[in-house]
Amino acid sequence: MNDTKMRELNRKHRRIDRTTDVLSFGQRLPRGVRGAEARLHLGEDPDGVLRLGDIVISPGQARRQARRHGRPLESEVAFLAAHGALHLMGFEDETPRGYREMLRLGHDATRQNSVKP
Repeated sequence: MNDTKMRELNRKHRRIDRTTDVLSFGQRLPRGVRGAEARLHLGEDPDGVLRLGDIVISPGQARRQARRHGRPLESEVAFLAAHGALHLMGFEDETPRGYREMLRLGHDATRQNSVKP
C-alpha cells in the first residue's frame, strides 16, 4: 500500500490526514478489554478459526523507519505486525503509558520470534 492510499485510510478511519506505518481493523471489543481477556469477546468462524481482523502495513513507511532506526526492514515489518496485532487485542497507544507498553510488548514479540528489534 503506497503512502497516498495509507493516508486516505488513515484520514477515513482515524481522521488523521497523514500517512502512517500500520493500521489495524478489528472486531469491536468492550472498552477496557484487552490481551487474553479479549479472546472471550472475539467470535470464531464455524471452522474454529479466530479472526482478529486485518492489519495494513505501509512498505514505504516501514523502509523509512527501518533506516531511521538502523535495523533491517524485516525487523521493522515484524515489529509493525506485532504492533497491529496488539491493537487487534485491545491495546492502545494514545496515552504515554499505553505507548510505552505497546513499544515494550512489540519489541518483546519480535525478540521472542528471533527477529532483531
